[in-house]
Amino acid sequence: MKNLVIIGVGGFAREIYWHAQKALDFGVDWQIKGFLDGDIKLATEAYELLPAKVLGDVNTYEICADDVFTCAVGSPKARKVLVEKILARGGEFINIINTLAEIVPTAKIGRGVIISPFVGISERAQIGDFVAVNAQTIIGHDAQIGNFSCIMPHVAISGSCKIGVEVFIGSGAVILPKAKVGDGATIGAGCVVLKKVRAGTTVFGNPAIEI
Repeated sequence: MKNLVIIGVGGFAREIYWHAQKALDFGVDWQIKGFLDGDIKLATEAYELLPAKVLGDVNTYEICADDVFTCAVGSPKARKVLVEKILARGGEFINIINTLAEIVPTAKIGRGVIISPFVGISERAQIGDFVAVNAQTIIGHDAQIGNFSCIMPHVAISGSCKIGVEVFIGSGAVILPKAKVGDGATIGAGCVVLKKVRAGTTVFGNPAIEI
């Protein structure tokens, strides 16, 4: 049996600790080993909230032969940095897919992906590598989500949308059909994206506008 190491020690990491225990293959192919700290140190009180031990940090942790990893960090840029540090040392990432998610057989899911409870992924949607999809998010038919993107809870991504790499989508946002979101963009909570968001920009509001 493999041992899952959760990268991150913040609130999202604590959520994933519990979500993972209702994930496919938990207790059969892998069990939870503990957490790895990233580059940002938290207050002592934050570490005391963790439900499992901290094994070390990403930079110095010695990867064991039976280790597998997931990255529970909400910032797309930070996710990429931390994941690449582990990959460079031969670490293996697995998907954490909660059993309460509904994913149609024609959808394509990359590696190192987190799919939280009550997520719906529809016909021929494509989820890239190291994407995190938080609870109660819906991804419509033929939508494409780029690598390292992070989608917060209660997001609605409509059919045929194209979301670039390293995109952050805040809670409750709505992306209308065929809209395009460029690489590295940030979609604020509650936004309604009508057509297009330029790469590297931040948008808020209904309709979403750059700020």
